[in-house]
Amino acid sequence: MKENRLLYLIGDIDERFVEAAEFPKKRSVIRPVLKYGSIAACFCLLAAAGFGVHHSINTHNVPISPSTSESQATENSTASDVPKQQILLSAFASTITKDPDSDAYGEDELRHVDVILHGNRLYDQIPESEYAFYGIDGTLQESDFGDSLGTITEIGPYSEAVLSTPCSQEPTLAGCEVFYYKPVGCEAMIIVRGNEHCSLFRFMYFTEEGFSYADEYEVFRVLSADDIERIDYEIRKPNGTLIITADEGSVTDASNIQAFFDITMNLNPYVQESALSGDPDWLNEAREEYWQSDAEHHVDVEASIVLKNGLTMALTYQPNLGTGYISGHYFLSETDNAVMRDMFGQ
Repeated sequence: MKENRLLYLIGDIDERFVEAAEFPKKRSVIRPVLKYGSIAACFCLLAAAGFGVHHSINTHNVPISPSTSESQATENSTASDVPKQQILLSAFASTITKDPDSDAYGEDELRHVDVILHGNRLYDQIPESEYAFYGIDGTLQESDFGDSLGTITEIGPYSEAVLSTPCSQEPTLAGCEVFYYKPVGCEAMIIVRGNEHCSLFRFMYFTEEGFSYADEYEVFRVLSADDIERIDYEIRKPNGTLIITADEGSVTDASNIQAFFDITMNLNPYVQESALSGDPDWLNEAREEYWQSDAEHHVDVEASIVLKNGLTMALTYQPNLGTGYISGHYFLSETDNAVMRDMFGQ
């Protein structure tokens, strides 16, 4: 222990050696001069000698490094002392109360907690029951927070979305901060934090017409067919008064995925002439003919485009409506429809 005390008294010794000697940094060395005068004088001489030795070794101000074992111990101690801050996910509750006189279906629709970004992108809150689907354990790290998108402004039930800031019709979200969810590497998931909650929201659809699948691919950062893992699908057909799943499967062949990507990238969306006009005449006429045909032809293909970033995009394809129809777009060409029919076994 005498050696350690000596090191402490030598003021130019690296602090790491002091820590290794298990002495606190602010240890008092003051002693009564009269009682310990002779001892202090001896230590002064030793300190001067020690400084001379230290100075002769460090003439070029080269720092003294601890041994490898000491370095590793310091690194391990530092890493363990830095806590990984976890943020518990907590969903926002809807403020809309149950109205016994209201239509049940409409009430369910209104109870969603949504956010609108850029005036036309609707994001819906992800329920706790679906966290596992996204590989989420119910917590977030600070590193999961991407770019900040601003704070939420509340809008009225019939107000237009605000283009310059995130907005919601849910008052519990007003003033909350919005961030992109960084792990997915795209704009399809966001984090909303504030008012003692932190929750995840996913992109659902564009609130306006005129947006294509190319625009949706951009939100999900699908730059090419290589970003698609596979396409899961269900063939839905009528069975009496019910709609049943007649078949299901997955498209995994790279050439088929490429063909699917090319066709959907080139889809041309239509826009209604006015809010009162409804769907265009060409689509209404095709639907009338479709429902007058045999029930065997009433086929819906519900496709889930599974992406390599862990997200999915939805698509409904009706091969026998017109020359092939994907919701919100003009009819497919006969050539493209033949490719799609073959892909899904229709």
